[in-house]
Amino acid sequence: MTVGRRIFLGAFTAGAVTVAAGPDAAADGEYTEYTAPAQFYGTSTTAHTVTINHKATSGSAVALNVTSDNPETSAMYLTGVETGRGTLKIAHVGHADGSDANASALSIDLQTTGTASQGIYLTATNGATKGALLVLRNNDGLDDLVVKGTGRIGVGIDRGATPQSQLHVVQRTGAASAILAEGAVRLANVTAEPTNAPAAAGGGSLYARDGKLFWKGSAGTVTQLASA
Repeated sequence: MTVGRRIFLGAFTAGAVTVAAGPDAAADGEYTEYTAPAQFYGTSTTAHTVTINHKATSGSAVALNVTSDNPETSAMYLTGVETGRGTLKIAHVGHADGSDANASALSIDLQTTGTASQGIYLTATNGATKGALLVLRNNDGLDDLVVKGTGRIGVGIDRGATPQSQLHVVQRTGAASAILAEGAVRLANVTAEPTNAPAAAGGGSLYARDGKLFWKGSAGTVTQLASA
């Protein structure tokens, strides 16, 4: 089986050996054929197996363009066995003056009108995991947004903390409120009276039962606020 690939007119490094494309390389828009699968093996612990360096400083051409015409499988597989790194590490070297406001470290474009494709999909095919499914951190000491493996969500909680509710939102200094809803907020009937956990947080619970609105204070006193 042969597969056509475009040869880039730059250079690449395989292991510790750098190879530069010469005058005999295929011109832009042309292809060279080779027997698939083509494989690169590297055993160096200090050099990347393959390094592609795109030297152009303008234009829309990219360093690596991967396409596939096969609708039955992914265009690219990526597998890693890391213990302290991401399987895919993306580093966007930005501009301190903010001139890159329209750039992003990861950009996803669903290009077909009416597509039912999911933008981001995360699952655990072999069973539930223990680590967080999503962590966004931009402010010191905070998990600005975290989705734990349990499904609990924390917004503005301390880094590494466990959300105390299905949705745990912490109001931080400078924020006018913890939650703003521009529209109606609906409380469905609870199946059981809330426990007011965690008790150390004080406060109380606002809930609906049989269509009635109740407040349960930190002392456990239940007060009906509105009828059904």
